[in-house]
Amino acid sequence: PRTPPDAPIAMDYLNKYAGAGSAGLPVPPWSHTAWSFLGAFTGMACIGLLDTYVVVPIAHLKLLVAAFGAMSVLLFSAIKVPVSQPFNTIAGNTLGALVGVSVVTALQAAGLADWFWLSGALSVSLTIALQELTYCVHPPGGATALIFALVVPIQQEHWMYVFAPAMLGSVVMVCVSLVMNNLASDRSYPLFWSPVKKAQEHDRLPMLKVEETNEESGAEDEPSLLRVYLSKFAGAGGDPAPKPKLVETLFSFLGSFAGMCVLGLLDTYVLAPWFDLKVEVAAFGAMSVLIFSTCKAPLAQPSNAVIGNSIGGAVGVFVVSIMSFVGLQGMIWTSAAVSVALTIAVQERANSVHPPGGATALLYTITPALQTMGAKFIFAPAFLGAVIMVVMGTLMNNLSPARTYPQRWTLDDSKPDPIKS
Repeated sequence: PRTPPDAPIAMDYLNKYAGAGSAGLPVPPWSHTAWSFLGAFTGMACIGLLDTYVVVPIAHLKLLVAAFGAMSVLLFSAIKVPVSQPFNTIAGNTLGALVGVSVVTALQAAGLADWFWLSGALSVSLTIALQELTYCVHPPGGATALIFALVVPIQQEHWMYVFAPAMLGSVVMVCVSLVMNNLASDRSYPLFWSPVKKAQEHDRLPMLKVEETNEESGAEDEPSLLRVYLSKFAGAGGDPAPKPKLVETLFSFLGSFAGMCVLGLLDTYVLAPWFDLKVEVAAFGAMSVLIFSTCKAPLAQPSNAVIGNSIGGAVGVFVVSIMSFVGLQGMIWTSAAVSVALTIAVQERANSVHPPGGATALLYTITPALQTMGAKFIFAPAFLGAVIMVVMGTLMNNLSPARTYPQRWTLDDSKPDPIKS
């Protein structure tokens, strides 16, 4: 129970730490997991193949980056949330790249090019603020910004980074999501196309099945499966998320800046030099958006963050080990597709879906330097980094009177109704 209005503000703040007592989400059926796996594998395979045979050799750019692991979880598992819709995906990810390039360019001009903790914190927090102001909140955009801030070789792309991987990869993923998700009878993607206008009611073909058919009309009135499939592309008529108040955007910025600063400083001055561990990686750019911008969302809760990200780390290590054992370690696109798709499947069965976990799995798969860590990668960055971000989310989000984080600590904190006699 909350304290009375005249109770000290500090007590009200501390009471939020207990959680809001929200219910968890049910475990999806196996059929949903099967479609999630198939869609994510196809999407990541397309990104990997384009990277290997087109974008890198022809355009000398990079397409296969960790952000698309997080994007896969959203576009193929959590397809009904507003941050997964096409405008959010393309605009939010492109915006992340713009911010990342701008911040790095400004810090280089100021002689602070090697202050990676600062460039990472500024890139992610500014991305979140601008995403909220432009109706395009999308967690992988935070990862896209952080990648450019941390990965020095990719900074050689300069402003082309905005085109590829950011915008081009997002368009590819949305196209694959449209094709794959709508093949399932119980899925319809997108929910909406416009982030601003409220979805209007339209007379569309039924999404799942034909409701009723008059006997005299006969089978000719029934739409074909192709027409039903194509009708889903118009959108299911869902409502976009409302634009947050400006003061809440300020809390999002400050919270994410503080969280990423702590993560970066610990990485730079404690964990890397003393323990040979790494915690500041791309996945936490996406996690920062979830925890500080969408802190009430089920995907952002502590159990999802810690378990889901640890699953991503474990799956990444497992897939790379298996691929090396069978002599296929050179097939990076296959390892990437399998690791992300398998992460989503395990997350769904464990009821801990968390998009940054897909980025964590993909990061290990495509980064040889991290593969030298072996199983230590599961502890740090995957587990330890998630714990740090959850702690910072609890400390910072609850400073806002309008926020309570977490909504739940366990998979389900809701209290059952008392049995009525």
